Amino acid sequence: MGNTLKLVLILLLFYGGPASAVQQLESSEGFFILNFNHYSMVYDGLKITRLPVPHSQAKPDDLQQFDITGQRQVTLSGFGNGVYQARLIDSLGDKTPVLIAEIHVQHRSLSQALFLFGTGLAVFLLLAGLLLHFHYKEQNHA
Repeated sequence: MGNTLKLVLILLLFYGGPASAVQQLESSEGFFILNFNHYSMVYDGLKITRLPVPHSQAKPDDLQQFDITGQRQVTLSGFGNGVYQARLIDSLGDKTPVLIAEIHVQHRSLSQALFLFGTGLAVFLLLAGLLLHFHYKEQNHA
């Protein structure tokens, strides 16, 4: 009897409906992708809210609102450092807004970005140098 119960629980976990957990996203570039497949027929708007810094008296700031009629996914960019919430809304106001994601944006430091750029430049110059070297070596042997 115990094994049957375990099997039923495992099947429910795998084949059950979508979980209602909020996506926790992190971005170091300021852009992110939101998926809302199972809500796309019910809600037609997306509201992005910036949360205040902890221990401050500021209220959440409604930044942007988008019409997402018929869409299942959206890519958003241009966000500064901070914590944002994405909620699906109904333009008629008939349905309760649904929180689908909380996004933490923390951009890379300038020194890290310059290091990554310099590394890419060095690899590019190495590859270009090798191509030229072997091209001239092939020309001289021909």
